[in-house]
Amino acid sequence: MAGPLPAIDRELSSESPLLAPLRLFWLHRWILLAFTVLGGVIGLGYCLIESPSYRASASLLIEPKDADVVKIDKVYDPSSVVREYHRTQYELLQSRELIDSVVTKLQLAKHPLYVEKYKPGPEGPTRQRWRDRMLQHVQDWVPFLYDGLNLAALRSRGETLTEALLDDLRIDPVPNSYMVKVVFDSEDAALAATVANAIVDQYLSRERAARTGLGYEAADLLTQRVEESRKALQDSEKALQAFLEKEDLINVGGVRSLVEDEITERTRRLREAQAQREQLANVYGRIKAAGENVEALQDIPTIQQDPLVQSTKGAYLAAKEDLDQIAPRYGDKHPTRQAAKARYDAAARAYFTQLRIASQGIRNNYELATKTAGDLQSQVYQSTGRIQNLDRKDYQLKVLQRDVDTNRELYETFLKRFKETQATADLELGNARIIDRAVPPLKAHWPKPLLICAGAVLLGLILGAALVLVREALDNTVGNAEQLEELAGVPVLCSLPHVTGREQSLEKLSRLEVDDPKSIYAEGVRTLRTSILLNDREGQRMRKLMICSSLPAEGKTTISSNLAAVLAERERVLLVDADLRRPRIGALFGISPLRPGLAQLLAGETTLEEAVTSSDIAGIDLLPAGGARDNPQVMLASDRFFALIDELAKRYDRVVFDTAPCQLVSDALLFAKHMDGVILVARSGSTARKVLASTARRLRNAEAPLIGAVLNDLDLRRGAGYEGSYHYRYGYYG
Repeated sequence: MAGPLPAIDRELSSESPLLAPLRLFWLHRWILLAFTVLGGVIGLGYCLIESPSYRASASLLIEPKDADVVKIDKVYDPSSVVREYHRTQYELLQSRELIDSVVTKLQLAKHPLYVEKYKPGPEGPTRQRWRDRMLQHVQDWVPFLYDGLNLAALRSRGETLTEALLDDLRIDPVPNSYMVKVVFDSEDAALAATVANAIVDQYLSRERAARTGLGYEAADLLTQRVEESRKALQDSEKALQAFLEKEDLINVGGVRSLVEDEITERTRRLREAQAQREQLANVYGRIKAAGENVEALQDIPTIQQDPLVQSTKGAYLAAKEDLDQIAPRYGDKHPTRQAAKARYDAAARAYFTQLRIASQGIRNNYELATKTAGDLQSQVYQSTGRIQNLDRKDYQLKVLQRDVDTNRELYETFLKRFKETQATADLELGNARIIDRAVPPLKAHWPKPLLICAGAVLLGLILGAALVLVREALDNTVGNAEQLEELAGVPVLCSLPHVTGREQSLEKLSRLEVDDPKSIYAEGVRTLRTSILLNDREGQRMRKLMICSSLPAEGKTTISSNLAAVLAERERVLLVDADLRRPRIGALFGISPLRPGLAQLLAGETTLEEAVTSSDIAGIDLLPAGGARDNPQVMLASDRFFALIDELAKRYDRVVFDTAPCQLVSDALLFAKHMDGVILVARSGSTARKVLASTARRLRNAEAPLIGAVLNDLDLRRGAGYEGSYHYRYGYYG
């Protein structure tokens, strides 16, 4: 049998991890090119149909507030206050209320850019009505998508001119400074600058208005809150004191510890009682089942361990032994036998009485343990109830204490803030001012054709590469000779290339070695012949060869016929169609389906000379299937067929058997062990890896002499680097 590939062959057939994806992408280069071109076309189309957008920005300086001289921590660490202050101002700059005032001040609803898009109607703005119609269509046609994406929430949100302006507005803080840029995008360059300036003006105006009278309002509000928090503190303290007096609570924790110790002790005793009850449960059940049956009580080991039972049992056994020895020598009325019988009866009564006493003692112990466990369980429940009651009181006490602490903290906080507000009311100053006003931009900010097209092309290339990689990852078929060798567990005898064009018909493929002997396919078949010849041993020639596959359409029939053709160049060969379910050999060689063949030969309806016929290829005789039969397995598993195999091997140098697929039926497995060599055929890109491994395992279980495998229909562009390049180079010389 041929061994595995030599180390040098494995090294040459392996491929660099960096070259493998490159070769894969080159193989699917048209997919990558199509996605790349499509991305570029989409990007270019977007640039052509997208309306230009202009961007204007106004610069605003928002200095931090003066440090709070009352709070010492704010004087030494003002950074957190500054960050919070600036974030607040950024949110105010893009608040809905401010944008509403800008829309009203500039009368944007009458601007030509917005008048058509947001023209009021019976159901809202025009843009909203269009969106609602589209969402309604989605709900009618694909309701699962409507519900899955929660489009109802989007539909319920009205889209107004204010929201449109918020979408076009952006607040950009300048890093490492107190500067902030108010940026606005619009299809009208002049309008972009006008809106940006109006937002800044409205913000400053609102800041000045909000600052006026703020100190007095804060002082009045804090005065009211101080009084309310003082009253709440007093009420919570009174409630706490009333609860302590009502429940007569001094130390809940100490009482709870005592009850916990009591529960622990009772739980320990409960476990001991339960353990004793469980130990006696089985014996008690057997005693209860035995009842008054003394014979059954003797079979209980626990009773037999009782000392009194053991002593009476010894006397009983001794009396029984004496009686058994005397009984054969004396009659029933002999004084010696009667005395022995009296001693035996007395010992038996004592023994059986002690058995009953011991069983009753075990019964009493079990019932006592059961009662003790029940009492202790009830006591544990009562103690647990006391713990829960104490926990409820402790919880209420903590709730009341927490209310007191919270109210005291609130009171102290409001009092402190009240004094701070009075001391620092005059220090609150506005620190925002305009640095640069927005001017109309001279060129559009968006779209950027070069950037968009480059990004679209790159995205198309990435999507194409992802598609290629996903397809490759999802491919679970045998792709190359290394995979086939690993899954089948035998060496690959040859790899046959994919045949295209005029040679694809089954009739032409079956005799391709004869019609085109210089083709790569024909050279592969001759390589297979060489592998078979190398497996021959002196005195043990491989005369009986079986070609099998996992599933149909994997090429075993064409390989069988071409292998028979190359073997016939130097030997006398018989090609046998052993597929009695779907025979193909006869049709490929133009033999009438009415001609008797293997099926009639096994049925005894014809002779071997009448079933075998010659072919138009020199050196090849054919034994067709002779038509499909209802019981092919019975025929192929018969002694007649096994004898026929040996007879054919004597008449011919080589006998090639074309068989049925091994995964669909077990016909080939029935006689595989009678072969000299079995060759497993797998189709590249078609045979699943799990199916191939299962077929190889089934052949080994059937004791088939599996000598190797053939990889058929290999795409030379996808083969491993060494193997593929070899076939390409050979093609030039062929």
